[in-house]
Amino acid sequence: MLMSLSLGAWAQYAGIGTIRRAGTHIKMDGERLSPEAQAALLADIDGRDYNSTWDWAKRGRNAGLGLVIGGGIVTLGGSVVTLIGLTTSVIGAAVGGTVGSIGGQDSAQHGAEEGAKAGNTLTVGGLITTGVGIASTAIGIPMIVKNNRTLNEIVDSYNNGGRPMVQLDFGPTDNGIGLALRF
Repeated sequence: MLMSLSLGAWAQYAGIGTIRRAGTHIKMDGERLSPEAQAALLADIDGRDYNSTWDWAKRGRNAGLGLVIGGGIVTLGGSVVTLIGLTTSVIGAAVGGTVGSIGGQDSAQHGAEEGAKAGNTLTVGGLITTGVGIASTAIGIPMIVKNNRTLNEIVDSYNNGGRPMVQLDFGPTDNGIGLALRF
């Protein structure tokens, strides 16, 4: 009962002059703010200037997006090169074995071994490239998450406007597992 009353009282604050984040831009009442209006809005949220924090988080988010997109492209390219290298090795082994068989069993085995080496450089290069792409993606994803969280916290600070936050959590408490209403 207390929870429903608290949440009902909290609902009266929603909707008037609230802002939303659209990527790295701010929308107020559905309209995207101009850079000047956004800077003015961020200049004083509960007596604090969030412009530098917003810009830092925006750059970090964009860098993370670049790493993820670039990493995905590099991973895809490296995978293709690896497959080409493996295919070259398989075809080289087959051709080398076939051509070598003209000279006998030893020549066939030697020809297959040499043919299999044909794609080694491509395979190794492709695997290294794929690894670099995966590492880039693995670095970029946490950057996006962390900086999105920072941007969302700034928007939440504005929307709360000094009002106490009401938060309902489910999880471990001092007495076990349960609901915790914080306001």
